[in-house]
Amino acid sequence: MSSTSVSILVPLTVRSAELPNTLESIERYLQTTGFDFDIRVLDSRDGERYGAMIRRGVAEAKGSVVVVIDPDLPYPVGAIGDAVALIESGTAEVVFASRQDGDDPRHFLLRSLLVPILPDPTIQLKAFSSDAARLLLAETKQIGGGFDLEIAYLANKYGFRIERLMVRAKPAVKPAFGAFSGIGPAIAIRITDRRNGYRAPRRCPICFSSEVWSWGQIPGNVVRACSRCKCRYLNRFAEEEEGRPVQRRVLRSNAPASESLDETQHARTAREKTSLRRLAALRKQLSARARVLEIGVRDGSFGAAAAREFEYVGIDPASATARAARSRGLEVYCSTLSKFVNTGPAFDAIALFHALETMADPHDALARMRDLLKPGGSLTLVTFDTESLFYLLSERWRMVHNFRTRVILYSRSALIELLERSGFEIGNVGPAFEYRDQRFLRHWISARWPALLPIARAVLALLPDPLLVSSGSIRIIARRRAGPPLNVRAIRSVEPTHAR
Repeated sequence: MSSTSVSILVPLTVRSAELPNTLESIERYLQTTGFDFDIRVLDSRDGERYGAMIRRGVAEAKGSVVVVIDPDLPYPVGAIGDAVALIESGTAEVVFASRQDGDDPRHFLLRSLLVPILPDPTIQLKAFSSDAARLLLAETKQIGGGFDLEIAYLANKYGFRIERLMVRAKPAVKPAFGAFSGIGPAIAIRITDRRNGYRAPRRCPICFSSEVWSWGQIPGNVVRACSRCKCRYLNRFAEEEEGRPVQRRVLRSNAPASESLDETQHARTAREKTSLRRLAALRKQLSARARVLEIGVRDGSFGAAAAREFEYVGIDPASATARAARSRGLEVYCSTLSKFVNTGPAFDAIALFHALETMADPHDALARMRDLLKPGGSLTLVTFDTESLFYLLSERWRMVHNFRTRVILYSRSALIELLERSGFEIGNVGPAFEYRDQRFLRHWISARWPALLPIARAVLALLPDPLLVSSGSIRIIARRRAGPPLNVRAIRSVEPTHAR
C-alpha cells in the first residue's frame, strides 16, 4: 500500500455535464498510481461560494496531499499525478497549474500589489501539502474571485514554497479573476493584513519582527526577507547549528584548464595577502602574545599568519578543514561554537570571517562569544552587507550562490543592533576589501559580461596582481562591554507560537 494519500476536491460552483466522466477518469487514473485516495464533490450548501466550499473540503480532507480540480477536467488527468509528485518529492508545498510559461503581463498590477507568483485564473487545478492546506485555508477570508489571490498571498506570507505546473488546457469560459476585476480583492487582502486579520508568520530570527515575506526561491528552500532589519535568511534550517550538515568548498590555487573557476578558487597569494590585511587590522587592537580565537578557519591562511605573533586557537565544525589546519601546525579543534570548551584563559580577541552567516542562532552565538572573551576583548567580524550597493545590484542572480553554505545574510544596521544587544560596544564599521587574482576576475567578468572581456583584459594588465577589490562585505570591530547584555531570551519567551 502506498504511503501517499491524496484527497481530490471537486468544487461545483455550476452544474457540469462532464462531472460523471471526470470522476470516472480520475478514479481510473489514481488506481494505476497506487495512491490511497478519496474524491469529494463539493456542492453549494446554503448559498456557499467557491472559497467557502474549498475551506469545507480541506477541513474534511484526510490525505497528505490535497488537490483541487476543475469539474470538467480541461487538462490531461496525468496533471494530477504531476502535481502530487511535486508535493511528495518536497519540491513544493503549494502547486499552481498554469497554461503558460511565466507570468501573464496583464497581471502586472496584481503582482505588484500582492506577490510575484499568482495562480492561473483560467484553471482551478491546485495542490497543497496537508499542512499548507490547513494553515492557508484556515486563514482565508475571501469567498469569490479573490480566493485564489488570497491563497497566493498567504503562501508567500507564511513561507511556503510555490511551484508552477505547466499543463495543456482549454481556457475557462469565466476566469476566477481578471487584470482589473482582481484589483478590488487584492486591495481588500492588503487591508485585512494591515489590520492584523491574518495570523502572523514565524518571526525574523534576528530582530523578531513579524514583518517578513518570501523574497525568492532557491532549490529546496525559500529565501525570506525582513522589512525591519533588511536581512535575508532561509525559511528552513536546523534550529541547532550541530544539526546542519557542514559544507566546505575546497580552496585550490590552480584548477585544470577544462574546469570553470568557482568564486572561491583564488590564488594562494591572494588568500595570504587577504589574511595579512585582516591580521594588520587585528594587530591594532591587541598586545603581544594575546590569545586569539578564529571561528571557521577555512584554508588556515589567517591562522598561519596569526600564530607567528599571537597565541592562536581555531575551531571549525568540518573535520576535513580542521585536519588540514592541524597539518600546518595550528591548534585547531573540530567543534561547533556551542560545544567548544576553552581550557585556557579567556581570549583577548575573536575573529570571524564569513562565519556568522552559517550559524542558525546569532543571538546564542554572540552570547557564547561574549563568554569566551575577556572584559574589553575585541571581536572582529566580516560578513556580507545586504544594504551594500554591490549586494543590491547582484542579489537576484547570486541568490543561489549566496545561500550555498549560508543561512542568514545580515544588513549593516541589523548587525550593529544585534551586537549592541548582545553586550558589545561598536568600535569601527567599514568596508571589507579582499585580494582577488586577475585570473579569477577575468573568469568572473567573462561569465557575466562576455562583451566586456577585451576591455577588462586591457584594464587589468595595468593593475597589480592580485588586486584589492570589494565584494560587498563589511568589517565590524567591537569590544565586549562591561555589564550584562540585554536578555534576548526574555523577548523570545513572550513571542507567540506560529505554525510557520
